[in-house]
Formats: sequence, structure tokens, C-alpha cells
Amino acid sequence: MQQRLVANRYALLVELGRGAMGVVWRAQDQVLGRAVALKELHPPQGMAAAERTVLEERMLREARTAGRLNHPAVVTVYDIVRENDRTYLAMELVDALDLASIVQKHGPRDSTWMAGVALQVLGALEAAHQAGIVHRDVKPSNIMVRPDGGVKLTDFGIAQAMDDPRLTHNGGIVGSPAYMSPDRLSGWEASPASDLWALGVTMAHAVEGVSPFERTSTASTLHAVMNEPPVLRRASPALADVIRGFLTVDLARRLTAPQARHMLTAIVQGGPPVPLPQNKKGKSTAVKVAAVAVGVAVLAGAAFAGYQAFKPEQSNAGQNTGTNQPSENSTEWTEAASLPVGAPLPSRRIATFGRGGDVPEWNLSGTQCAKDFLTQGSPVRTDVPCNGPHGIQLFSAATPLWDKPKDIAYPGTQWLADFTKNYCTEQFKAIEPNIKEPIGFTGLVPTQKEWEAYDDATAPGRQEVLCVLWKQDRSPLAGSLVG
Repeated sequence: MQQRLVANRYALLVELGRGAMGVVWRAQDQVLGRAVALKELHPPQGMAAAERTVLEERMLREARTAGRLNHPAVVTVYDIVRENDRTYLAMELVDALDLASIVQKHGPRDSTWMAGVALQVLGALEAAHQAGIVHRDVKPSNIMVRPDGGVKLTDFGIAQAMDDPRLTHNGGIVGSPAYMSPDRLSGWEASPASDLWALGVTMAHAVEGVSPFERTSTASTLHAVMNEPPVLRRASPALADVIRGFLTVDLARRLTAPQARHMLTAIVQGGPPVPLPQNKKGKSTAVKVAAVAVGVAVLAGAAFAGYQAFKPEQSNAGQNTGTNQPSENSTEWTEAASLPVGAPLPSRRIATFGRGGDVPEWNLSGTQCAKDFLTQGSPVRTDVPCNGPHGIQLFSAATPLWDKPKDIAYPGTQWLADFTKNYCTEQFKAIEPNIKEPIGFTGLVPTQKEWEAYDDATAPGRQEVLCVLWKQDRSPLAGSLVG
């Protein structure tokens, strides 16, 4: 059979992969006598001319972008040609699996191995950022890892020059939702910091075996990115610090590339762990979610399955609405009912926190731990290290109406309680298989006063619901149950 020849130069040998928009071939460059990967843009028949033009522009962008970079971890682009109304991109042939396939076939990766891979990807990103380029789609399937450990970051097709707004201001966001940073989902431009967030998600995926924010729908995935800290069980403490540093919502506190390089190098070389830097808190960069950023149709459903549309009830902030008293081991939820001051809050009960609540003050965030147990009328003001003795741990938190304006009316204790029962139960299911002893957990919902104090300049209120756990025998916990 005669080989197909492209541009009178590239002999197609074997198909390496196929997608909806094209094919990647192993080919032989007959001019230079070397093997190449030839990407053929082959959109489906019937695609609108405007859409085809965008795809061609992205392939051209990939060629131009990669051509500006000279780094061993960036795939080299050799040539771009058009023939018979088709576009081809000739590039370096990398005989390797992508990171997603490696994890799928061989399971979660060792932390030291992953630190070495992350260092190489970080180098490629630093080279791109120094050239004024943001990748915008860092994820496991775009990272090739050779058997010798060499790494190639691929697919700069949607990369963006920081001074080039084309293909970005089109009413949507381009990229993979599970790897997008909260700042991008909030409508901010892609930046070096958002690439580093995506690298953190990629690292978590590789060492844990699952993507930390991937859910069953786009809406629930976006909700997880905005509200749920990653669960890290397999990552070494040192690598977990790097991942958490990258996955810091506040841009002023997010781990920078030089800081990450220092930490990752110590892991690879087996040196003493480098502590997570305490970046100074600059001007507030708290994410402000705008429904228009991703599209109203997507964000409207992202709060939580079954609670997208809500009907505010008459406020009953701080009131204990439950009357039943199930046993400590009950699987049924009820609201906490008329407990005396100082009494422990039982498991699987809903209580209020914040101004005038059952827990009048709450200062933990993320997956932080506190020394004392939850008790009626007692504040939780300070955290303690989770790797030492502690009484409780905040294992998840969510902002139920995160896509709504922050001055929205208080939805009512009962509505928040219903949301929290479902949310905390689902979150607990994710960690329960790895727990060896009876664990109690409860849900905390904000009081109306706490909710409405969101814009208080001196002591901002919180519009979150909280899931808190502890040992049912009330003995101290000795380590984190989340990450």
C-alpha cells in the first residue's frame, strides 16, 4: 500500500490518536530523515466556517507559541502546512504516555516521583510566563512523561499571550473546568498564578489517583473548585504543602513559582522539608463570583444538587427548631434542641454559628483543627496543628448561594439546615472508608446576624455552612482525617 504523503514531505506511518477535531500521526520527515508527530486538523463535516476558523487559529497559535519557547520540557514545533484545505502541525515526536494515562493504568504516583515531574512542568511554565505566555490548560493529559522520567508539556493551542486578548473575550472561558482556578471562574483573566493553580490540581490528581474537583456535572465541579478544599491522603506532608500552596484561593497568598521550586527541589533531593512560605497578605484579593463570568445557565445550578432554586423562609436565626433527641449513633439528622450552656453538641445535629449562635464565634477555615470540642455557647477562636492532639477538625465548608449577590436576603435556618445535612453527609462519605474508629460530625449554619454582617469592615460575617468532625468517645484526635 502506498504511503500517504503530506506536503510532499511527511509520510504518514501510523495513527497515534484520534479526537473529534483531528488525528495525530506518527510520520517520517523525508527531507530531514526524522520521525515526527503530525497533527491533522480534521473537523467534522457540517461544522460552521466560523468554528473551523477558530480551530485553525488555535492550531496556528500553538505553533507560534511553542516556537517562541526554548525549554526541554516544551514540545518543539517544526512546521505548519496547509494542503487540500487541511491544516497540519509537525512537531517533536514524544514516545511517552500522558500523566492521565499513567495514573489510570498504574495507579497513584509516588510523591517524590511526582515532585520531579512537577519541577519539569514548573520549568516549562516559568519559561512561558517569562515570554509573556499563559498556557491556560495545564492538566494531566497535557503532560507527557517518558520512561526515563523526562517530561514534555504539550498543547499550547489555547495559550494566550498576556498582551493578546484574541480568543478570550468571547463571552466564555476556555479550558478544563476541574483545573480552572477560582479567580478564572470569577471572570479574571488567565495569569501565571492560574497556571500554577492548575499544576497543583494536576499534582493532587497524580498522587491521589483522582482529580480533586472533578464531579459528575460541570455545575458540581465548579462548586467544588470554589468551595471544597482538596482531600489529600496519599501525598507526603512536604508535597501536600506544595499542593495546598498552589491551591490557595487568595492570589496574594498563592505559592509562587520560585517558592515552589525551592520546596520541590528539597523533596526530590531528599533534603529537609522546606516549610510553606507565609506570603504577606496584600490588598484583599478575595474572589467575588460573578454569574456572567461562566454563563448564567452553568452557575445557576452550581450551588448544590437539589438546591439550585430556593425559596427564602421566615428567618429563625439562632433558634433551635428540632425537638427530637436521637442517640449519638443515629443516622438521622435533627437540629440541636435546647442544650444547656457548656453541653457538647451531639453528632448529626444542626447548630448555628456566629453572632447569637450556638457557637458564637468561629475562626477556622480550610481543614483546620481546634483544641476543644464543640459545646453550646463556646466560641472557636484559634486553631492548633492537625498533626498534634486536637478535639475537632473542620473537614469541609460550602457557600450555598455563592453565585448570588452577597447582600441577598438570609434564606432561613431551615433551608440552610436542609442544605447542610445533604452536603455534610456526602462529604463525610468521601472520607469514611479510611476512618478506623467511630467518628461524630455535625453541621453548622450561620445565624441571620452572621450572614448579614458579610460586609462588616471590622469583623466580616460568613455565609458558609461548615462540617465538623471528632471522635465519638470525645478522646483527642492525633492527626488529620482529611489531608
